[in-house]
Amino acid sequence: MYSRSKLILLSLVLFSSAGCSISRAVNKTLSPPADTKWVNIEVKNPSQYTKPFPLEVRYISYECMKKRISGFDGSVITEPSYNVIGIPMQQESGDIWKAKVAMTGGGSCKWTLSAVNLGIEYIDATHLGKDLVPGTAVGVTLAFDNDASRNGQFTFSTGDLNISPKYYPYIRERKIAEKTKSLSLLGKNNFLSYRVSEFSNIYFYPEIDEVKVVKYIEPEKIDGVYSKIIYPDGSVAPERTLFPDFDKVDKMKIN
Repeated sequence: MYSRSKLILLSLVLFSSAGCSISRAVNKTLSPPADTKWVNIEVKNPSQYTKPFPLEVRYISYECMKKRISGFDGSVITEPSYNVIGIPMQQESGDIWKAKVAMTGGGSCKWTLSAVNLGIEYIDATHLGKDLVPGTAVGVTLAFDNDASRNGQFTFSTGDLNISPKYYPYIRERKIAEKTKSLSLLGKNNFLSYRVSEFSNIYFYPEIDEVKVVKYIEPEKIDGVYSKIIYPDGSVAPERTLFPDFDKVDKMKIN
């Protein structure tokens, strides 16, 4: 399964290694000190057909700076080192899954926590169609420093963070390149972004309403024929609409 969560993890790795490195290998060994603060993360799995994906954690080091040659103009850039790891979530009881992340990663490079991705994804899609395969994930991106939140698209939060977004099934039928039928989740924002304090406990309790199914149908490659977005009530989005209107789905009444 090639989920959006894996795409985000890949982007973190590429961001950490863009350009041509001219520095020695960085020691990425983590050794959290005994007095480190911990971020406790709890996810409530909303369905037997979904599962929380492993936490995608990025640490940053200003102790082990790296130099690389810019791919744009050949200049030498000095920047922090990044260390991206995965942390499995553990099923505690029933539908509750937990994990914790050290704020201070320690080690010779004095790693500190920069960002965490968490969320859920379908692991079984056949209950909504025998030919369906699991698609992309949804969830939350947490920024713990200014480096991770520098694009400015983060909601600031202090203290414990309770997140309970609603999602609807989103079936995408592709016929041109991939030729697949996948089942993903449609949310107001598929990945929410928060700038949090180091003392936060994170509670992610998503909801899924499988009564309302949204479909994206890609036609064969024919001039003048465009993809269609079909809403749960059977209505079709205006021609050339790229993304479903979440608010419309959310307010829609299904008999």
